[in-house]
Amino acid sequence: MAAITGTKKAAMLLMRLDPASASELLKVVPPDTATEIATEMAYINASGGAMSEEEEQVAHNVVQEFGTLLSGNDSDWSLGFVRQMLESAMPADQSAQAFERVKQRLDFRDPFAAIRGTKLGELSAALEGEPPQVVSLVLAELPAKSSAELLGQFEESVSHQIIRGMAGATNVPVEAKVRVAGVIKKRLQALRTSGGATEGNAREGQIRKVSVLLRGLAKEARDQMIASIKEQDAETGALVMKMMVVWDDLPIINDRALQEALRASDPRKLALAVVNVETRVADKIKMNLSETGRNMLYEESMLLNNPKPKAILEARDLLLQDLRELNEAGMLEFEEV
Repeated sequence: MAAITGTKKAAMLLMRLDPASASELLKVVPPDTATEIATEMAYINASGGAMSEEEEQVAHNVVQEFGTLLSGNDSDWSLGFVRQMLESAMPADQSAQAFERVKQRLDFRDPFAAIRGTKLGELSAALEGEPPQVVSLVLAELPAKSSAELLGQFEESVSHQIIRGMAGATNVPVEAKVRVAGVIKKRLQALRTSGGATEGNAREGQIRKVSVLLRGLAKEARDQMIASIKEQDAETGALVMKMMVVWDDLPIINDRALQEALRASDPRKLALAVVNVETRVADKIKMNLSETGRNMLYEESMLLNNPKPKAILEARDLLLQDLRELNEAGMLEFEEV
């Protein structure tokens, strides 16, 4: 194993400290050194925080030397932590520049680091429609198990092209990897913003904000405002109504309305809809199904065999359509948090 550098040892220590304590330590080093340490921290985080047995022992020894500073706050293992640390350690203009350098260096060191932690369902949706060359580059950067699972969702002729591309991925310049990783990250962000129903863009992000604001109004006031929007732009008005209910809203939809929508759902389509879904969404759905409904959902789930991302999204849209109809009728309430 290669020797562990002083920069990495510093990163190991700072990853285990709260931002204020880490900042105090960083104040004694030059900005360039602080940037190097922050980049190492971001890389450890993006890689899942996993270290070898030897690295764990080194980290333990380093932390022991600073026992009085140890906080053990794992929740701060993120680029957000790095930003907060830099802002505390440097003047505003220097910290902003340093943070951008951290992101750029992390991208060139490992462009796909952030993508590896993505749920396979989301990544499948983000890769849909991408050419085999792009898919092969992404899959080549994932753990073998994840790559195999994603590969099984493509047609046989396409999967053969992807495999050939993966074999040659070692010769791809880092600049090309950065561009591809950037495209996939943007698609993932768009899917999350819109709840998976549409590809999404900056305009839709703004419309979503308007939709959430309007859905909190009384039905009469809301309908008047929607009608006014539709008079100016029918397409925008329809999109505002649609984005009042997206997939990520399921955990905060009132139980009675969700039960009404679930009763009308086809068990097979519902099983498709919950493939690779977040635990809190799955729990919300199961909680509002009858015992018979839960059993049927389980049985249908067992029959699924590598469903396509498009089929999953279409199944989710069916449930969303029923919920949107209830919302339009004034029968949907949200347990805002």
